[in-house]
Amino acid sequence: MTYRLLIVLFATLLISQESIAQTSDVPTDSGNHVMTTAQDVSNNNPIRLTISKGAPSFDLPVVTGHLQLSEIIAIGQKNNLALMQSEKSWSISKYLSRSAMGKLGPSASFSGFFGASSIDQMLFFPTDAVMSAPMQPVTKGTSFHAIFAGVQPLFTGGRLIGGLRVARAQERQSLQSFRTVTLSVVLKIKEAYWQAAIAEARLQVDSDYVRVKEQSTGNMKARMVHGKAPRADYLREEAELAKARAQVNDDYRVFNTALLNLKVVMGVNITSLLSLKDKLEYKEVSGDLSNYLVEAGQGRPELTQAESKVSEMRAKRLVALSKYSPQIYLYGLGSNATGRTPGRDETVYGRPGGTIGIIGGVTLFDSGSRFNELRTANVAIQQAQIAKQEVELKIAQEVAQSWIDLDLARRNVELAHSEVTSATEDQRLFHARYLVGKSIALEDFEASVKLLRARLALLQAIYDYRLAEARLVWSTGKI
Repeated sequence: MTYRLLIVLFATLLISQESIAQTSDVPTDSGNHVMTTAQDVSNNNPIRLTISKGAPSFDLPVVTGHLQLSEIIAIGQKNNLALMQSEKSWSISKYLSRSAMGKLGPSASFSGFFGASSIDQMLFFPTDAVMSAPMQPVTKGTSFHAIFAGVQPLFTGGRLIGGLRVARAQERQSLQSFRTVTLSVVLKIKEAYWQAAIAEARLQVDSDYVRVKEQSTGNMKARMVHGKAPRADYLREEAELAKARAQVNDDYRVFNTALLNLKVVMGVNITSLLSLKDKLEYKEVSGDLSNYLVEAGQGRPELTQAESKVSEMRAKRLVALSKYSPQIYLYGLGSNATGRTPGRDETVYGRPGGTIGIIGGVTLFDSGSRFNELRTANVAIQQAQIAKQEVELKIAQEVAQSWIDLDLARRNVELAHSEVTSATEDQRLFHARYLVGKSIALEDFEASVKLLRARLALLQAIYDYRLAEARLVWSTGKI
């Protein structure tokens, strides 16, 4: 017992003496370094974008602040240029729908005609194609006609009703197209946000590694000076430090590019100073595939758009079918014609008057034009129905693929966590052994690299998971 105690005391004394010598002669790395923060990344960023007045996009809004993803999405929905264009297309479709509805009601027009003629004759007065006026008398000499005409459709065989249904179906499609663009923009914002988040996180990890290498390189240099480490070990540490610093420079390029892409998809000025409030953290999402498919069936605008396309084709068939029916209008006209009335005594002049009647007509023969238009409309309905089925299948595929990606990404996050835990413990042990001379510098170096790679792999796994989550939400038609 006494013998064992002496051995332990002797070993402890040797370790303490070596540690004291290293502390007094050689700067050492305790393994406890200050972690790089997001504020450090921002302060050390070598890139500051500026834009002068008159340059492209200088007039876009400038946004600054420490923003959450939800705040970024709200700003993007307000300023994204593609989304604004889609909204204008929706507004146009609404006006066209109202225009089609107006054709069901009465319309009126005023026309003026002044002429000089050497003969007395009856002239067909040109006006609106639908509101064709009866022939007007043109007198010898000069005359002026002031004509008021009005028309009200009575029966068109479904032509006007079909046109209104077509316009309304196109309006619904335009609305769903706007919703589709909205979902796409929100997904792009999420992707750009998480791309910037992982770039920032990688910067922090790589900057941490630079600090570790700076400490270990200084320590190795002192060891080499005191003859306790070969020059090759110091040169290896110095080369790794240079490599780590170059990686940080490249990380800043990736980070600034990611921020630039985020600003562009938001539709804001590229000089905006943004920082990310939501960090790249793992947050588990619950739910199974069947629930997501049901949500997609209710929320994806492409489905409603495809249904509206079928309705549009049916309405166009009604328009084609209406060409077999008579077109009947109630017509009224009032005029004040000056000049001598043709065929009458020269002392009889035109006077104010009017007429009201019903105008109707039907096409008797058109060499098969109507028949083939109707056949085309029937086939177009079938085509739209098949296209709707294709959309349903595509949406089901997108939901299923997003769910698969999310499930696998979840598994990879768990595995990456285990790798970080193992690499952290290995690095701690090898570094402690290295400090007391029980491990060589190469082993300590490899343990540091292994920990760096494990941390980066974990970041990548979490990033893949957040992207899969964003795409799954998009595939169900939610923001």
